[in-house]
Amino acid sequence: MTLEALADVVRGKGGRPHIVIVIGKGGVGKTTVSIMLGDLLSRSGRTLIVSLDQAKHLVKYLSLKETHKITRIDGNLYAMQFDLEKESKKFTAEYSRLLKQIMPGLKVLNVEKAADTIRNSPGFEEEVYLRYLETLYANKDFDYIVVDTPPTGVTLRILNLPRTYMFWLGNLIELRTKIASLKYSISRVIGEKAEARDPVLDKLYELQDRYKTLMNHLTDDTRTSYILVATPEPLPVYEVEKTVQALQDLGAGVTGIVVNRIIEDDMAKSLGVYEVQRESIDTIINLKCRGPCIRIGIMMNRTPPDTLEKAREAARRTVALATPIT
Repeated sequence: MTLEALADVVRGKGGRPHIVIVIGKGGVGKTTVSIMLGDLLSRSGRTLIVSLDQAKHLVKYLSLKETHKITRIDGNLYAMQFDLEKESKKFTAEYSRLLKQIMPGLKVLNVEKAADTIRNSPGFEEEVYLRYLETLYANKDFDYIVVDTPPTGVTLRILNLPRTYMFWLGNLIELRTKIASLKYSISRVIGEKAEARDPVLDKLYELQDRYKTLMNHLTDDTRTSYILVATPEPLPVYEVEKTVQALQDLGAGVTGIVVNRIIEDDMAKSLGVYEVQRESIDTIINLKCRGPCIRIGIMMNRTPPDTLEKAREAARRTVALATPIT
C-alpha cells in the first residue's frame, strides 16, 4: 500500500472540488505530505495546495514569491500560502458592514471600534479560517484542494465551529422569533404600521443555512477526505488517536493515516528507538476508524524533502504499515 493508493481512494470519491484536509501535530510533516498528495492528485485534475499553517513552510518548499496568491507550480499543480493577517482585515471590514446593516442604531457609536473588539476576541482566528475553508468548497477552478492545516488543536476548533454556531443560532432564532412576534402585535394594537419581516431574524436564518451547508460538506465523505499525519513517537500518535475520536464525534471518518519519518529497523535498533517506534506504529495499525482507513508509512530521508522533487522522491519510499519495516 503506497501513497499512490491513498490518492486513488481520494480520486474515486466523486464530489468536486474534493477537499483533502491534512491534520497533525506541528512538525510531523503535514506540509510535506500535502505536497506529495497534491502532486499525485494533479495527475488526474487541477489541484490546489493551500497551507493555513502560519509557519509558512509551503512558501519555502515550493518557492512561492508571495502569500495569499495562487501560483502555478508544475502542470496541473497550484499552491497558495494563506495569509491570516490579510484575511483578518477583510473579515473585520465585513463585520463592520454587517453591524451597520442589522443594527442601524450603532451608527451613533464607533462601529469600527466594535469590529476591532471582535477581531481581538477568542475564536476570531478560527472563524477566519472557517470562512476561508467555506470558500474552497465553492471553488470550481480545481478538482482537488489539499489543505495543510494549523496544529491539531486549532484545526479541531475550526471544524467544530459550525456545529457550535448551529446550536446557538437555533436558540437565537427561537428568542428573536418571540421578540419579532411581540413587536408585530404591539404595532398592530397601537395602530402603527407593522413590519412583517424582521431583518435580524432573516440574517439569523441565513447564517443557520450557511453553517448547516458547511457542516454537511465537512461530514460528507464524497466532498471531504481527512488525512492524519504523525511521526512514530508517543505524543504525535496520541494526537492522532484523539483526532480520530474527535472526527467521529463530528460525524466524519478518516480516509488515511500517514506515519512519517520511519527509521529502518536496523538503524532504529542501533539508535535505541526501535521499541518506541514499533509500539507507535502498532498503535496506528490497531486504531479503530469509522469505515475503511488506509495506513501507510514514509521512510526517513537522508535530507529533508523540502522541494517538490525531493517530495516526489520521498513519495516513492512509502510502505504499508501492516507489514514489517525493513
